[in-house]
Amino acid sequence: MMIPYLMKVSLVLAVLTLAYRWLIQFETFSNLNRVLLWVNVLAAWALPLVNLPSWGPVGMQTDIHDTFPKVVAQLPLLAEPLATIRPEPFKTEISTAVPFMSAGDWLLALYFAGVIVLAARLLFQVGRLLRVVATGRAERIADGTAIVRVAGASPYSFFKWIVLDPARHSDGELRNIIAHEAGHARQWHSADLLLAEIQKICLWFNPFSWAHQRLVHENLEYLADRAVLDNGFEKKQYQYNLLNTAMQSRELPLTNSFAQSLLKKRIQMMNRKPSHFMAWVKYAAVVTLIYVSSAFVAPYREVIVELAPEVIRPLVKPLIAEVNADIPSKQTDFDLPENIQPKAKPQPEQMAITADSLDEAPQAGTKGVLIVNQTLYWAITPLTTWEDITVIRNAAQKYGYALAINNIRYDPLQQYITDVSVSITAKNGGGSGEAHGEGEFQPIKGYSGYISARGHSMGATPPEALSTIMEQDYQKAQAMARQNAVAYFEYKLGKSLGTHTASTYTQKILAGPNARQFYDKNGIGRSQVSTLHIASYHKEASFYLNAGKSTFTEVNEVPFSKVDRVTMLEDSARRKYFVVYTK
Repeated sequence: MMIPYLMKVSLVLAVLTLAYRWLIQFETFSNLNRVLLWVNVLAAWALPLVNLPSWGPVGMQTDIHDTFPKVVAQLPLLAEPLATIRPEPFKTEISTAVPFMSAGDWLLALYFAGVIVLAARLLFQVGRLLRVVATGRAERIADGTAIVRVAGASPYSFFKWIVLDPARHSDGELRNIIAHEAGHARQWHSADLLLAEIQKICLWFNPFSWAHQRLVHENLEYLADRAVLDNGFEKKQYQYNLLNTAMQSRELPLTNSFAQSLLKKRIQMMNRKPSHFMAWVKYAAVVTLIYVSSAFVAPYREVIVELAPEVIRPLVKPLIAEVNADIPSKQTDFDLPENIQPKAKPQPEQMAITADSLDEAPQAGTKGVLIVNQTLYWAITPLTTWEDITVIRNAAQKYGYALAINNIRYDPLQQYITDVSVSITAKNGGGSGEAHGEGEFQPIKGYSGYISARGHSMGATPPEALSTIMEQDYQKAQAMARQNAVAYFEYKLGKSLGTHTASTYTQKILAGPNARQFYDKNGIGRSQVSTLHIASYHKEASFYLNAGKSTFTEVNEVPFSKVDRVTMLEDSARRKYFVVYTK
């Protein structure tokens, strides 16, 4: 089952990588491009495993799944399933039987051999980079980034380490190099490269996985170049320094190199005009292509169970055991003998009528579902998980209803639900409803309803057992909201600034052994009367104390012992914002 799955992954990745290469590659929305590249990867690996009857092109799926096996059956070499092709047994003088390996076994062995070789190569490369970092002289700078001085090294970054040899570069070049590599480090570009490398290992036989890695690498360089220019560096001088550094650089695997082989493309992207808003049509086309791809690779649910390893198969089966009633089955053109006629499958209406056979008691160990007097009560709380929603959907399906989540939103930390929209449908009708938090980033109080043989209701108050759970979860979510108020404020502020840089300095840094030099460079430190001291040349900046608006005078009166950290943000217009957090 593994080889067919990898073939499906490769097919989807090939289609989406080509679409990105032809439509998106040179659009200037580099942050969106970064997201899209990983959406493509997620779709490639998930679509062959996830059945999408609620939104996928069901008719196309049905035709493909019905027609494709018939086409394959006409091919001479594949007229029989591979598993049934076996050599005739033969006798040997040796009493022990010789183990037999099918063609599928040889393919699998070859695949894993390639994976092992490339994985060993990756581990060697990572080990070599870590050894360079460990043996070099490191100097910690803002944002936790460290400059590692290595004699003779070409400039590159790996996660939070910037490796270079200052003696090989002028002061202007060094400023450009550090700004560029710091952009890589702040945005965790090495994680993208590492993930792309892992995917390349898993799909080493697919040339599009190698192409995808190159596209990821290119886009990360565009992002870092844009970060440098947004920080006020002069474009022409920066490009000149790129050319100068490229003459003496050697690129290392898994690193973000300051000057590398795609230099021409980088300069073209820097000089390119911002993409027109109509370019969004191209992104819509790629999303549509993901939608259509589900028809070619979406599996039957029983196939997913077979694909899962035996160890986790008991856990996978209950999650996808319900029958997909939306996809019609093809009927044969001949009559079966009476003694082997299949039993008629109950229709949704019949299932609703016979719902009285269900237990008239709360579902043990199940959150959000309660069955009382042949009536199914369900509830979605702010802390409901997708596993809980799956349980509710399965329970509703037994009553002949399909429950769907049309929209769901979470707080910025993804801890609780802030908005939810629910709909239920059956052949005799349906309904929908929604719930929203009372304010921005506030949790919902919950949403509930019931289903019975006589009908359904949306928004109805559930029995006390479920009402208690809803209230308890609401109180827990409110406590989370209060606890995370400062984090939500920082998220909201950063979002309002658009493109910006941010540096956070802890009390330990502000009062450390290099506090004087740090103050001279950044204008933040401790005053002689032991209060926070922000230099007067920052007076025109915007100031915040915890989650509230403040002033230059007020933040300079905060006792230094109460300061936890100070975050300095700078937008694309060079305006500064200071956020002081107290203990």
